[in-house]
Amino acid sequence: MFSSTAQFVEKVLAEFEMSVKLTFSQQVRHLVNDTREINAGDIFCAVNGTVQKGRDFIDDALAKNCDLILVECESANEHGQNTTQLNARGKAVAILEFYQLNQHLFELAKAFYQAPQNALTMIGITGTNGKTSTSQMIAQLLDASHKSCSVIGTNGAGKVSQLSPINNTTPGASQLHQLLQQFTEAKQTHVAMEVSSHALEQGRVTAPLFDTAIFTNLSRDHLDYHQTMENYAKAKYQIFTQSAAQVAVVNGDDEQAKRWLNVWPINQTVVVYGRGDSVSHHDLFVQAKAIKHLPQGVEFQLHTHLGDIRVTSKIIGDFNIDNLLAAISVLMIEKIALSDIAKAVQSLTAVIGRMEAFSAANQPVAIVDYAHTPDALENALQACRQHCHGALWVVFGCGGDRDKGKRPLMGKIAEANSDHIIVTNDNPRTENAESIAQDILAGCHQPEKITVLLERQQAVMSALKKAKKEDVVLLAGKGHEDYIIMGDQHIPYNERALVRSFYAHGAAS
Repeated sequence: MFSSTAQFVEKVLAEFEMSVKLTFSQQVRHLVNDTREINAGDIFCAVNGTVQKGRDFIDDALAKNCDLILVECESANEHGQNTTQLNARGKAVAILEFYQLNQHLFELAKAFYQAPQNALTMIGITGTNGKTSTSQMIAQLLDASHKSCSVIGTNGAGKVSQLSPINNTTPGASQLHQLLQQFTEAKQTHVAMEVSSHALEQGRVTAPLFDTAIFTNLSRDHLDYHQTMENYAKAKYQIFTQSAAQVAVVNGDDEQAKRWLNVWPINQTVVVYGRGDSVSHHDLFVQAKAIKHLPQGVEFQLHTHLGDIRVTSKIIGDFNIDNLLAAISVLMIEKIALSDIAKAVQSLTAVIGRMEAFSAANQPVAIVDYAHTPDALENALQACRQHCHGALWVVFGCGGDRDKGKRPLMGKIAEANSDHIIVTNDNPRTENAESIAQDILAGCHQPEKITVLLERQQAVMSALKKAKKEDVVLLAGKGHEDYIIMGDQHIPYNERALVRSFYAHGAAS
């Protein structure tokens, strides 16, 4: 029995014939906790999930010629015990019992990959909405300021222009450390990483990982998992160390953030950003004032504790200004001059699937956005209204097998903030699509504004063809996704490509 995780990690590395001095050019093995991703020579971490136990996948790992298996055991008394089985090549593979492996996987991966995060400035972003946009804005702005930044999040991992798909918004500990190792080898200096409430609650990441931690906002989402908004808020708050080891960046206009700021730990530096008047009452602040909504973007006065400067950007909507302010806060923490920040902001391009605008001559503007929560839908519609000179259309649905309570709320919001509504599919999964639509309609009281077209491509094309040139059509929910989940199948569907094709070929048909 080992007295500490560190002691057991040392044994694991010894079993594996490796030391902290071994470089990755000499050894290509990885820690993997999903047998679908195992390559020969890898270590399989057989962790227990909420539904399945890692032990059940040992045979799969052996068939793929792993070299070592760590298996989560039920009892502390079993910790450190080991047996041996042969892999497909006939090589003896040690199977080591590890108590609470899932809880210790982060530290194990950190030790195995030799703490690549120590060579990186780690920026974590959490919140209900804005994580993807904020992370990609940070990366673009840092790159434009002669610092090299990669991202990890919903759209993938890597440089913004060359993202590789990943399975979760916040990857598991083993995949995360693989990515960080790759980034250090590629001479990256910064990482902007989306951090989900699930990852924080499950301990897949912990606050000390992040040099800078950002909180964007809190609104209803994931209550099927967290049950209450209080639990959801507590999960998000776990991104902060509450110590001087980390700088916090917090949206001062958010109601939950205001409650936190009232009792903020004196040891932790906090930068408060936002558009509200109270933001500038804090010692360190980043505020947008005198905002102008231009046909193709925004302009505002950047008011900060370090001075003021006028900035312009091609982004659309006030909530994107909030995301931009969070990103600007990071650049200020990195000691980049306001004049250089203003130049970098001018170069920002739209984040894929986040208020991404498409149009053509004499055609309406279509905006593709990932909004799939009540708050995100309301923000997107209000942003579109600010740039709309005609009627505002919205095409949206709600995901199946998820929080049903938000469906009528989204119906109500769509009705209150748009002129024409088309209710359609958005990843119905195993639920009946018509039932989901009826849940949405339960929040509506103006049926004359609403059409139900469950086939999503038909719904999108109907809106684009009916809208006039001065109108705006918000296509909400799919964003960057290139599929619709029906049952357990991912059906190919790329809304951005569909819209682009409409303007290129089908607008006149």
